[in-house]
Amino acid sequence: MTENTEDLTDSGSTKALITSMLTDRLSIYTAFVLFIFAISLYIRTVPPYDAVFRGGIIGFAADDAVFHMRLVENLIENFPHRIWFEPFTHYPSGSNLHFGPLWTYLIAITSLILGAGSPSLELTRTIGAYFPAIFGALVVFPVFFIGREVFDRRVGLLAAFLVGVMPGQFLSRSVLGFTDHHVGEVFFSTLFIMFFIMAIKSVRGKNISLDDVRNKNWDKLKPHAVISILAGIAFGLFLLQWSSGVFYGGIVAIFIILQYIIDHMRSRSVEGMSVVSFITFFSAFTLVVFFVDSMNKFDSGRYSYLHILITLGSAVFFLALGLLSIKMREKNIDKIYYPLTIASIYALGLIIAKLFVPSVFSSFQTFFTIFQPHTGGGLTIAEASPPTHQMIFGYASYPNNFGGSYPGIFEFVSTYYIALLAMVAIGALLIFRKWEPEKAMFLIWCITMFALTTAQNRWFYYYSVNVALLSAFIGIGILDIAGLKDISNRFRTQVSTPRSLQEFFTSDLPRHLLTALVVAIVIMVVFLPNFTIASRSTVGGTTGSDYYLWHESLTWMRYNTPDPGLDFDAIYDRPPAGETFQYPDTAYGVMSWWDYGHVITYFGHRIPNANPFQAGIGGGTNHAPGASTFFTAQSEEAADEVLWNLGVNNKSGSRYIVSNAYMAYAILDVMGVWDEHDWSNYRTWAVISGQEQPIFKQYWYTSMEGRLHIFDGDGLKHYRLVHESQANPNTRGGNEEKRCKALYNMLYNGNLQVEDTGYVKIFEFVDGATITGKAPDGTEVKISNSIMTNQGRLFAYTQTATVENGTYRFVVPYSTLGPIPDETNFDTRPIGPYTITSEDVSKTVDVAEQDVLDGGTVTVDMT
Repeated sequence: MTENTEDLTDSGSTKALITSMLTDRLSIYTAFVLFIFAISLYIRTVPPYDAVFRGGIIGFAADDAVFHMRLVENLIENFPHRIWFEPFTHYPSGSNLHFGPLWTYLIAITSLILGAGSPSLELTRTIGAYFPAIFGALVVFPVFFIGREVFDRRVGLLAAFLVGVMPGQFLSRSVLGFTDHHVGEVFFSTLFIMFFIMAIKSVRGKNISLDDVRNKNWDKLKPHAVISILAGIAFGLFLLQWSSGVFYGGIVAIFIILQYIIDHMRSRSVEGMSVVSFITFFSAFTLVVFFVDSMNKFDSGRYSYLHILITLGSAVFFLALGLLSIKMREKNIDKIYYPLTIASIYALGLIIAKLFVPSVFSSFQTFFTIFQPHTGGGLTIAEASPPTHQMIFGYASYPNNFGGSYPGIFEFVSTYYIALLAMVAIGALLIFRKWEPEKAMFLIWCITMFALTTAQNRWFYYYSVNVALLSAFIGIGILDIAGLKDISNRFRTQVSTPRSLQEFFTSDLPRHLLTALVVAIVIMVVFLPNFTIASRSTVGGTTGSDYYLWHESLTWMRYNTPDPGLDFDAIYDRPPAGETFQYPDTAYGVMSWWDYGHVITYFGHRIPNANPFQAGIGGGTNHAPGASTFFTAQSEEAADEVLWNLGVNNKSGSRYIVSNAYMAYAILDVMGVWDEHDWSNYRTWAVISGQEQPIFKQYWYTSMEGRLHIFDGDGLKHYRLVHESQANPNTRGGNEEKRCKALYNMLYNGNLQVEDTGYVKIFEFVDGATITGKAPDGTEVKISNSIMTNQGRLFAYTQTATVENGTYRFVVPYSTLGPIPDETNFDTRPIGPYTITSEDVSKTVDVAEQDVLDGGTVTVDMT
């Protein structure tokens, strides 16, 4: 199925090699690829437009996408300097960022250009929203060229179409508004593989040697060097898009070493491969070296010495292996010693690293964790969970009691199985027919990406490119088997040659019917399932209906809570090694589940304790203080202790707690898993009305999250509701609120009002005012009030206490006299004074806000 195309490198024309898509009868293919690009861009931008640009708010995907826009907007304010240390997250530590700079600079520079140096916020956000869709559509071009270089143009064209419309994670991560770095990872990694395949193919069968370098034979080397430089630039850009992308160097290294060994064992020169490998990795080094921070040492997740080792170190290593092959051939050393020497060098390097440079050895160990599934709470991260776990409420079930499934299989529809068949077929061709380096590189890449998908779901957005190419290989192979390889030439011949009616019916008609049947089968199996699903799946955009509720609530927080005393638009230096960032006394944390840390930063301009970097979650075997230990605490006192353990400057670690219905009614057991709880403590399953449904256990309701969100903080001493959003019973979590409350009333003799309440609720952690006084010993005293929320909802707040030694005591979180300047401007408050009742005595009392904040005391005797 490989075409016999003219070798453009023979002419020595670099321009011809680089722009070959415009020559050698490629114009029709170029037009088709541009058409596919247009379709791909349409799917990603037009259907979701109304969902993303709604009500004057641009709906970015929550989590990382909004944080990328935070970085972009800050970069424009401080150009060309970008944030590398972020104090507006993970209070009280801050975060040393691992996000690559490329995505940030691309969006910011585009905004600066289109905005004539001073772009509006609306323009910047609009450009940011379109970026993932544009890059997602651009992927069709490197996919086409990989298919063309490894197989032929037809495979490239079909693969480009498939990746452009294929449903699943790649499509969902490249839709309008999903301004995360993921789609950029796919584009630049695929571009790297494309140029590298072109580079190794350009030197195959050519008499390229290191003597050409020594003799400065630039005309001979130039076309191969240029392609290799482009490969290196693409690799460097990929690393600058994602700091953990060093593993792609490992994929290529496997091929290079394998090809070295094969060439050496077959008495072929490895010098051409040495030139390509050295130039590629050295070119990547020249880009990455500017971002290496010595404080990161050999951290595989941040720009560190490991990135120098993988780029510059690999360039030198591959050159040395090429020289080794030359010397061994010159001295007629037995060929088997070449692979043995390579293995020995590798083993010796690991031993030296283990003994003398443990940080390097540790980095390599960390690198291989990408092939391992997560455990414990990590299993509940949707993108990091192994695909063999069934997805429940958007998270992998824990444990997988509900049977295994493989979500990645279904997102590719039929093409998943076709891709597996293709890998087997290509492997057989390489082993039993002919070894072609470009096919070997392609197969190693595909196998590696498939292996990664078996450990973590997130790798499926990478693997989509491989599936498209592999499926196209099989699809075109079917056409070839059906005798349709030269159908276009035969059609042109038949059109230009007169045929009799009898010849048409006896000879041409059966062939045309067979052609139509085969094409129809390919369309039904490969095209239609993907295109139909893709065209429907992007309509809703990247935001859920809760996004705008978060935006409203956190915008309220931004303008109605005390300023934390940090400049949101400033850039702060990373603290020296071993030291922590020194926050001002006015700073405070906002406790929420880690999923929502970035929206708290971006919308609220406040500092979350936990964030989607999985920082601040706490829990684990040591039950470290953090989000998981706070929300699953079984008493107010235990929750208080978590906040105080997070504190600095003689203050608690959090002043506000932000909850939503998804936390309260859907993933509370997930929080427990992070803190090493058994998920079965939280709910069980029962058949109700013929359907199996989850039943919330008492543990669910008595958790701090339940006390806050489900019960509105009723009876708590130090937590008050200060704001709530509108209700949303049509989203995950919100759709369970009434059922959860009804179950509580039925199973635990509760008296909850079965109603939909605010989807997002903001609570404030306060000292609380003490109300105390004399009362008859042993009697029960009750304090109560009615709280009116900003949504006009009324709920009761009550406490009871037994009088001891003639004195009662309450600590209450609500003030009845309203907010004061420079503190929380709450819009949820008591409708009047507290009522205190003891036997037949009832009195009312007002509480000032300053007493609530300072822990003041109000005396009311009930005797």
